[in-house]
Order: sequence, then structure tokens, then C-alpha cells
Amino acid sequence: MKQKFFFLSVLLLNFFTGSFAQTIFAPDLQCVENNAANGNITMSWTNPPANACGAFVQYTIYASSAGPTGPYDSIIPVASQSATSMVLTGYLAANPTWYFYMEASYNCAGATVLQSDTVNNLNPITPQIINVDVNAGGDVIFNWQPSVSPQTQFYIIYYYLPNGTAIPLDTVYGRFNTTYTDLFGQFNDPTTQSLDFTISAVDSCGKVSSFNVLHQNTIFAVASSQACQSQINLAWNKYINWSQSVLRYEVWVSRNDSAYSMVGVTDTSSLIYNYTGFNDGDSLCIYIRAVSAADSTITSKSNFVCMRAAIVQPPSFNFITNATVSLDNKITVTWTIDTMAELTFYKIQRSNNNVTYDPIAQQPAPAQLNVFETYIDSVGIIPPDNAYYYEIIAFDSCQTQYGSPYVRTVCLKGELFDYYLANLTWNDFELQGATVLRYNLYRNITGTYQLIRTFAPGTTTYSDSLQAFLDANGIFCYRIEAVYDLDLPTAHFHQTLSSWSNEKCIIHRPIIYIPTAFAPGGVNNVFKPTIIYGDPQGYTMTIFNRWGGKVFETSDPATGWDGTDHSKEAQLGAYAYLIQFYANDGVKVDRKGMVLLVK
Repeated sequence: MKQKFFFLSVLLLNFFTGSFAQTIFAPDLQCVENNAANGNITMSWTNPPANACGAFVQYTIYASSAGPTGPYDSIIPVASQSATSMVLTGYLAANPTWYFYMEASYNCAGATVLQSDTVNNLNPITPQIINVDVNAGGDVIFNWQPSVSPQTQFYIIYYYLPNGTAIPLDTVYGRFNTTYTDLFGQFNDPTTQSLDFTISAVDSCGKVSSFNVLHQNTIFAVASSQACQSQINLAWNKYINWSQSVLRYEVWVSRNDSAYSMVGVTDTSSLIYNYTGFNDGDSLCIYIRAVSAADSTITSKSNFVCMRAAIVQPPSFNFITNATVSLDNKITVTWTIDTMAELTFYKIQRSNNNVTYDPIAQQPAPAQLNVFETYIDSVGIIPPDNAYYYEIIAFDSCQTQYGSPYVRTVCLKGELFDYYLANLTWNDFELQGATVLRYNLYRNITGTYQLIRTFAPGTTTYSDSLQAFLDANGIFCYRIEAVYDLDLPTAHFHQTLSSWSNEKCIIHRPIIYIPTAFAPGGVNNVFKPTIIYGDPQGYTMTIFNRWGGKVFETSDPATGWDGTDHSKEAQLGAYAYLIQFYANDGVKVDRKGMVLLVK
């Protein structure tokens, strides 16, 4: 078993050694340098390892002045295997541009001969810039294509100034190392301005290419919170010097540490964007990304702008819940508003026609809003004569207005239609979200209101008979209660409430019954009037004889004439009377006539 393994190892060693021996490697051509003073070109290289398949013959230099694709001519053999340089006398004078490559020759029949890289006597080719990017930490990432000059040894990174000056920043070694990171704060801050970068290549001879004049810049984005517009205004500078310019600009946002998502796109003619997709207090980070028109996989991000969103929070609702009239003719308006809103004051407006509203009051909104607010209106209103409309306008610090729907109070009117009959009318209660369930009619005769009738919605008239209340003082007061169901889903409000009308009092004029005769000592032994619905004020009754002499006078409505004249029985016959008083409504009542005194 050991013999088989040894035999296999020998075969593999022979195979690989033979393969290596059949490949003749070229020198590593590193530098082709001009000597302008004498017109010579000096070439230098590093020799390959010796080839074991045969004896060294020479190194051969091939040259072309036509271009990198030739044709090439064998110009000078180098017989010394240890030689590492060669001066080409007069070549620069003959032609300013030369391209060279080298081969190594060995006495090795059938071997594969490799060629060195093609190197010219020019400065290295300027690298092509891919993009300039900014990461979340504020570092600038600068990317470029590898230099096409094979002798490139390292790159010089520059910060490009607006005046066209390129200031060296750093070096990156290795032809195929094509990324440079400018750490945040190392040279300049991409969060405060746009930074321009460019690059040059340096070869093994120390020759430096020109820096790339098509410098590229970071995108510097700024954001300003517009609290009154509930938006964030974004602006940024143009990304420059991509081969086919910019295809589009994208707006990327992270809300409250979520993954970034694209929220908007602008074309190259616009370098602004107004972002609105956030809530008050959101933590936002935003960047702008440019996309290359030549290759959409090539992009450039701006600096990251992080902020706490601050907007003036509008109310999601503002609803009047009630407007009711008190017994002292004051109207209390109640409303509910979104307590998450940021408001400064309320304006209360009133109308008697629901067309023209007049501001009647302004009250400040507390720093922490109340669920319910009230206002009591007592100036310039006459509830018995009018129904009033109200609306509440909420204002924020931006002077933005948020109006409520209107409410209409119930106005009760009434009149004495005929003796013992009061006609009452009222308007419907109106409020958005309210469904009237019933109207309750209350009457007050003795100082206390009592429910006398309930009406279905839509009923607005009633005639009240007063014949059962002959002993009353003649003042009949009424109020209407509108009972309604209020459903405001947006405000999460659902209650059954009442709105009261004004108090309407109807004064029944006194009804006076005066006897035409009386008989002292008989059934009607005292003469006095019967007053119904009266509460006489300033009452007097005076009795005169036929000659105009005063025989009796009283100021007490309960006291009558007993038929005497100065404590003596008066003579039978006709006597004149004068009855005077003021009724409940202030009207003076006068009654004159004759009464017959009989036995």
C-alpha cells in the first residue's frame, strides 16, 4: 500500500514540475521613464524566476510607437539574465509616445512564452470616478475604477476646492484597491456642506497622472420642520459629473428607527421635496439618494438628517354637544374637542339666521385641553324672541381655524289666543349628530314647573286651556325641553341630553265681574268686584252718591261696600263706583258704573 502511494506522488510531482517548466514567464515590467534632457527612455523590470526546462537565452524588448495595439517590433535583446534595466537611447527624440512589453527566452522546445504587461512612457491614465457616498455615521465613501495603467502603484485622493485647487488628502496603495473612506470629521464635515473629491494615479516610476477634472461631490441635504404646514421641507445640492448625469433623486426615510423606505422621487430639475408622511413627535432620519442615468446600480447618498418631528397638532374633531337656555335668559353652549390638539383660543360665533355669523367672544384654550368646554352667552340676546345659532372656531398658533357644526337653540313663543286659551309655538332643535327623541312641555303656575305634555319629534305647536286655573294669578309660564340622542363616533361620544328653551310667560288680562245691585243684610250684602287672573296692584274702589259725594273708599280688593254712609245706612238708590288697579302686565284698569242699593 505504501509503494502505491509513493508511486502516485512521484507521478503528480513530475506532472506539475513539467507543466511549470513548459511555461516561460516574462519579466515584470515596472517602469518606463523619460529623460527629456537627452531624449532617452529608461526601462526597469523585475526578473522572473529561472526556468528549469532549458538554458537562458535572452530577454526581448518589444516596442511600438503606433499605439497599444501595435504593431510591435523586437528592438533590443538583453543577454544578461540578471539585468533589470535598459536605456533606449534617442527613443524619446524619435517619438514622444512608446509602448513596450517584454518576453524571456529559454532553450525549451514547445514551451509557452508569456508576455509582460504593456507599459508606456506616459504618465498613468487618470482613474475614472464611480461615485461619492455618505454613510449613516457621516463618513464619505469614495469609489473609482481601477487605473488602466498596469504600472499603477497607488492613488492620491484629493479634496477639490471650489476654486479648482485639489488638496491631497490621503493615498491608497494597490492598483485594485478602489475605495477610500474619509472618516467623519477627518477633513471636513459632510453634514454641514457638500464635499468634492477627485483622484490621480501614481505608477512605479513615481509618475503622477493628472487628477480627474470631473470631480464628484457629496449631496448635502438640509431639512426644516414646518410646524404650521405639518411638513418637512427638504433641499439638497445637485450631484455632478456622472457620465450621463442623474436619472432621479429619491427621498428615503426611517420613522421611529424602522427600516428606511423610499417616500418620494423628484426628477433632476427639482432639488426640493416636501415630506408629510409623519406624526407629531416621530423620530425621523432622512437622506437623499441620486441614481445614475448611465447605470441605475450606481447611486450616491446624501448626509443623514435626523430630527424629532414637531407639528402643530390639529384637532381631529370639534363638535358642539349642547346649547340650552336658562331661566335667567342666558344661553350655555358646550362643545367637545380633540384633547391631543395644540390650540391657542376659541372664538364663539352667533347668528340669528344661520347665514351671517358674528364673533361674540374669544376665550383662551388651556395648555392641557379639556374634553368639554363651555361658554355662557348673556350679552345682546333676547331668547323669548329668537332662536340662536352658534358655532365654535378653534385656532392654533398658526392661526389655522377648525370650525364646529352649528347648533340651533329652541325658541318658545306664545300668546293669549282667546279667554282661557294660550297658543304656543317653537322651532326644532338642530345639531349635527343629534336625533330628537321628544319634546317635553312644562308649565309653571305656582312657582314650580310641571310636565304637562310630551310631543313627538316634528311637533312644534300646542294650545293650552287655562279654564281649570281660575284661581291663579294670571301668569302662565312655559318651557320646552328637547330630549335628544347625540352620537359622535369620531369623538367616541354617545349620550342622551336635553336642551331647554327660553321661558315664555303669558299674562292673562284680568276678567272682572261687577254686580249691578246689592242688598245689605241680604244674600249679596256687600258690593265688590270679582277679579279673575288678577293680582291687583294699587287697587282702589270709590263709591259716590248722586250729588258726587264720596260715601266709601277702600284699597283692599277683599273689602266691599256694606251700604253705609259714614256709619249710617245709606239711602236706597243708585250709586256711582270707580274701580282702578294695575294688572300683572302693568296695564292700568279702570271700571266705572252704577250699582243699585236695594232692601
